[in-house]
Amino acid sequence: MIAYYETETDPPPGTLLVDLARALRVSADELLGLKPVKAKASPKKARLLKRLEKIETLPAADQRVVLKFVDALLATKSRR
Repeated sequence: MIAYYETETDPPPGTLLVDLARALRVSADELLGLKPVKAKASPKKARLLKRLEKIETLPAADQRVVLKFVDALLATKSRR
């Protein structure tokens, strides 16, 4: 049915929107294109992203220190 709705000009009936949204694990607004679809991160990436969001709340000087540390760590790992 989803393939039909993707290729045909008829949208799915309104009564199916909630079920489709649940099946696709998106909101009805995302399904209708009213809101952008949120990218779902893997649990490992989600943990990292939460920490990066916390880093964004730090003062600019502290953010630079964190970035320098990450850059240095990545530089040593890329040499191996």
